[in-house]
Formats: sequence, structure tokens, C-alpha cells
Amino acid sequence: MENVKMGESPLAERHEELRSEWEREDEHLKECVQIIQYNVETQSAELTKVRAETKEMYDNYRSNNPELHNDLVMGISRQTDLERSLSKNIAALKKPFFGRIDYRELGMEVKEGLEEEEEKKQFSLYIGKNGVSKSSTEIIVVDWRAPVSSVYYDSDVGESSYLSPYGDKIHIGLDLKRTFEIAESKLVDYYDTDVIANDEFLTKYLGKNKEVVLGEIIATIQKEQNDIIRDTPWHSVIVQGVAGSGKTTVAMHRISYILYNYKERCRSDEFYIIGSNKMLLNYITGVLPNLDVYNINQMTLEEFLISLLDKDFDLKKKKYKLISPFAKSCSKIKEKSDTRTLLKRYKGSLDFIKALEYYLEWYESTIIRPEDIIYHDKNIYPENEIREFLTIFKEKPLSEKQELLNKRLVSKVKLINEREQQEKEIISIETKKYKEYFGKKNTKYNLEEMYLEFLKSLLEADKFKSFGYSIPGNDVVKLLISDFTAKEIDIYDLAMLTFLKRRLKETRDFEFVSHIIVDEAQDFGVSVFYCMKQLFAECTYTIMGDITQNIHYDTGMNDWESLRQKVFSEEKDKFYVLAKSYRNTVEISNYASRVLRHATFKTYEIEPIIRHGNEVSIYQALEETEMILKTAEIINHSKEAGYTTQAVICRTEEETKFVHSKLKEFITLEPLKEDMEEMNFTNGIMVLPIHMTKGLEFDSVLLWNPDINNYEKNDADAKLLYVAITRALHELHIVYMGELAELLR
Repeated sequence: MENVKMGESPLAERHEELRSEWEREDEHLKECVQIIQYNVETQSAELTKVRAETKEMYDNYRSNNPELHNDLVMGISRQTDLERSLSKNIAALKKPFFGRIDYRELGMEVKEGLEEEEEKKQFSLYIGKNGVSKSSTEIIVVDWRAPVSSVYYDSDVGESSYLSPYGDKIHIGLDLKRTFEIAESKLVDYYDTDVIANDEFLTKYLGKNKEVVLGEIIATIQKEQNDIIRDTPWHSVIVQGVAGSGKTTVAMHRISYILYNYKERCRSDEFYIIGSNKMLLNYITGVLPNLDVYNINQMTLEEFLISLLDKDFDLKKKKYKLISPFAKSCSKIKEKSDTRTLLKRYKGSLDFIKALEYYLEWYESTIIRPEDIIYHDKNIYPENEIREFLTIFKEKPLSEKQELLNKRLVSKVKLINEREQQEKEIISIETKKYKEYFGKKNTKYNLEEMYLEFLKSLLEADKFKSFGYSIPGNDVVKLLISDFTAKEIDIYDLAMLTFLKRRLKETRDFEFVSHIIVDEAQDFGVSVFYCMKQLFAECTYTIMGDITQNIHYDTGMNDWESLRQKVFSEEKDKFYVLAKSYRNTVEISNYASRVLRHATFKTYEIEPIIRHGNEVSIYQALEETEMILKTAEIINHSKEAGYTTQAVICRTEEETKFVHSKLKEFITLEPLKEDMEEMNFTNGIMVLPIHMTKGLEFDSVLLWNPDINNYEKNDADAKLLYVAITRALHELHIVYMGELAELLR
């Protein structure tokens, strides 16, 4: 009996130890909730008071009272700060924290020529989505963006380090890393882990439906994602991320991290998120307020370029039709014209914008002639000095160069006359003669005419004799000219027009842009990125994409090499690869790989997180009505299974409208809008063309009629199918008639 008791004793002790630890964590959670509740109550009362004071000031506002104006501005600012702080505390109530780290700071002490670690302070920190304070000096929950929080994401138990806000490496001994599951302010469970990526916690949340997953992103950021999020904003970052690797999540969290840690040098209103369509933009930026990010600019590339052109090229006034490359690329009716294909490839390439750059250098040389300027028998402005000036100020717009040269020349003329002791009136007359020697101030340039002249110049082989890049054949150039004169333009024409404006006109339209985030970057040609780099010389970039998902095959990027080597700096800028896919089940991931096996383009290896689900279901119907009925049946089953986001993915917008009109007779669908870009990603059942699903994910996806007529065996169609398949989180269904596309066999 004694032996049995002795055997039970350690087990009982361990049980008691675990029970006590649970009680301590439960008690700590209750204390946090009480503090947050107190914050909510006091801030609510203060906000009510501030709102009343602000309203009173507003009601009594007079524009001629500067003191009242300043008080009103300060009151509105205080009100905004309180509203955001209150919102953060309310959000923290249900789940104050998700992690805990216990660590010892280790200093470095030199003893007899050897470095030895010296133990310093001990810390136990709780980490949450929102930092929570008991007072101005007492933090009870550390914000996930704080430098020390990187330990939770990056470090294993044992010796490690993190960078302080000043960039100093702080060595630590990590004793505990704990992950909490909290729901409605109650402790559900906790896990002590070495590496979060491998624990049950991540797999558990990946298995939940779409609506739930969005709320748990911060707690499950992985080390390779965290490296990108916490990289400095002083250089550009290019990320190749496979489908489901969390590219968009990383980009949004990176914005939040930068604005939190570099707030003295980075302003949110100088950040721009560029996306391929409005629905994707609305979806990805909807999470920003939850990440404590406000006032970020978000635009499609078309909107961004049009805003930069402003009144210098008014699309509507000039009655130009903007052709969407994404809609055209998904047309089932293939353009047989080889010339059209060559034109698309040319416009997306570096050759196109380099030709414009070369043309502008020639044009500038006809306006500013570097030649000796003789005045009073003296060479007052030698040719070599003018050339040196043009080299130093190469990046400045032509109008600014002209103004600077004119000022420099006028000062030289004035100096000569002063040395000759001329009268003031004579000096004034003489300097006036040279005031516009290099060109008139504020010369108005017609961008439309200039661009057309450039396009026509591409037909003049002699003009590009020493050009180091390619010029397309005359048939391609003539088609380009024909499109433009017919007032049909695309994003590449807009980029060239914007580049023209930047090189010709002195303007402030290109200021106040410090960081640009481009999502689904592979859908844009490298010429666009070269253009943006020229427009915003001091700007840095976060570029996220997957070359396997380039749905606009002829103009987009099918590799990263040109972008990395010829637009960005391989030495200064960072290139990351996110290879792990957290989205699809193994079964869906394997099915997507089947498509890629038919492709000839370079692909990046995918490392799926092991999460199993149902096999991909494939149903062959004999007629269209049977397809509709089977689709409705599958969707209803998925809905009954608890899936809240479902998509029926079609090839084209025309097919989307047809399927929607037939399917809505049997099930409730999210309504279609005439302009599909105006739609919002939402819970429910959506019918969408492939190009509108980019960057989105759904619990269940049904791929509509991927037969041999809709998808040919080529790289462009392989990319489209790969995108469609990898939208599915848990279930993928295929319903078709006739013969299944060869890419899916």
C-alpha cells in the first residue's frame, strides 16, 4: 500500500500544481477584465463630457475667433483619441490577451577576458491585440507590436534576444511561452509551447470557418511572417507568398507595426494601399481599424494614377475609355491577334517605359541646349558647366531645370554688369533679356499630345539607334497608336502619362507619399513599378504577390527577376519567400498541384500545413439544368454544415451573370452589381468571376463548368484555375458538362 501511495504522490502533486496554476491565470484574467471595465466606464464618462464641450464650442464657433478655433481643434482631437482608446478597451474586454512570456534579461559581463552572461531583471508579460494600461506608468497587457512582443513569435524556450526600440540587442533567457484561449472574458484553455507554428492552437483555428479565423490572426502570426512584419520601413520589401501563406495579413499587420513603432517619422495619411480591384481593397482594409490603423489611403492602381494626373489629364472630360486588363484577360473569347498579344507584353515590360525615358532625354536636349553662353565677350556659362548641372539634377522635372538654369544665368549676367558698374536700370534691362533663356516659366505641356508624339517616334528607327532596350515591330506600335487615338487606354497608358507629368512639370502632386503597399503585385507589369519608383524617389514599398497567381498573363509579372534587379536594389531591399500555406486542406492543395504539373512556368514549392478535409468532389452533368440543380444542392449541404462564406466561381463576368440569374431561383444569393468591383466581400453565397476572387478565401468553393472549352491547356489558363481552386478553405466542388479541362486531369 505504501508503494502505491508513493507512486500516486508525484501525480497528485502535479495535479495540484496544475490546478493552482490554472487558478492563478484565471484570477489574473479576472483582474485584467476589472481594470479594462474600469477604463471603459471612466473613458465613457469622459467622452460624454468632451463631446458636450466640443458641441458647445462648435455651436458658438466664429471664424474670426482664433482662440476658439484652436480650442475646437484640440477638442475634436481629444474626442478622437478618447473614442479610439475606448474602442480598444471595449475590444480587449472579451479577450484581454492571448500570450504570456516569462524571461530573464541577460547582460554580458567580461571576466578574465571571457564574456559571461549575467542574470539581470525577471519579467512576466502578457501580450494582447491591444495594449492595456492601469495607469500612465503601469501596463498590464503589452501591445503585440511592441519590440519585446517579438519574443513570443520568434523565440523558443531558452536563450534568445530581441531588439530594443533603439535597435540594441537585448539578450534574454526565455523560461515560459504560453498561449491562451479566452472567450467572452472567460479562460477556456492555455498551452505552453516551444514553437507556436507546431502547436494544436494554430491547427485548431485553421479548421474553423472564415468568420472566426479573421479574429484570431494576431495570436497565430508565424515566425516567417513576423520577420516581414517587423522589418524596418527604411527599405523596400518584396514578398513572394504562395496561395494561403497570409501575404495580405502580413501586409496589413506590417502597416500597423510600422505606424506604432515609427510614429514620429511615419504618418498614416502618407501610406497608400494599392490593389487590383475595389472589392479586394474593401476586404483587406476592413481589418485596419481593428489593428489600430486609421486614415490610410486605399485605391486601385487606376484610381491612384488618375488622382496623380489630376487636371493635367481628365479622363472624363477628354472622353477616354479605361479598359480593365483584368476583365479582358478573363474573356472566354480568345483574341487571335498575335499583334495584340505582343502589344500587351510590350506595355507591361521595362522596354516600354525605358523608351519613354529615352525619348524624354532626347526631347529635353532639344529644349535645353548645352552650349557656351557668351556675354560681353566672356564665356559666362560654359557648356561643360551646363552639362554638369543637368547630370546633378537629372531627376528634376524639365520645368524646374529650366527655372534653375535661368536663375543661375541671370545671376551671372547681373554679376558681370555689377563688376562693370552699370546703372540699376541697365542691369534690370540686361537681366530681363536672359530671364527665360532656357524656356518660359510655367510652360504648359499637353500630356496627351506629348504621349502621342512619343508613340509615333517609336516608328522612327533612327531616333532609337543607341537605345539599349527593345522596340516592337511597326505593326505593334501602329496598334498602340490606334488604341490611343480611338481613346481606349489602360493602366499602362496612365502610368506613362503620369511619368510624363513628373518629368515635365514642377508640381506638388508627387509629395506626401512615404510608403506604398501593393497587394497582388504580380498582376501588374514591371513597367508600372519602375514608373512608381521614378515618381516617388524617397518612397519605400511593401510588395506582396505570387507569380503563380498572375491572372493577366501577358502584361503581369511571371517572375520577380526584373523587379528585383532593375527596379529595386538587391543589396538594399529585402526579398522574402512565404512557402507555408495555411489556407487549404491537404486534399485541396494536392488538387491545385495537379494543375501546376501541366504548367511550364517557374513555381515556388508549397509547404501545406497538415490539415485534412473532404476529397474534392467532381460532378459531371448531362445538361445545364442539371448543373444548376446540383450546384444548389451542394451549396445547401455546405450551408447546413455551418459554412458561412461560399463562392460559385465562373470564368467570365458574362458567365457569372448567367449563373447568378439561374441559381437565384433555387437559393438565396448575394446580389450582383452592374459594376462588380462595387461589391463587398460578405458572408453568404457569392457568384463571382475568377479575377474578382483574387486575394479572397471562402469556406466552400464551387468551380463552375471548367470544361475544355472554358480552359485550354496553357500557362495562362493554368494560373486562372490555380487561383480559383486555392480560394477554398475547407471544401472544393466541381460541376461541369462535357469534357473536363485537361489541366484538371
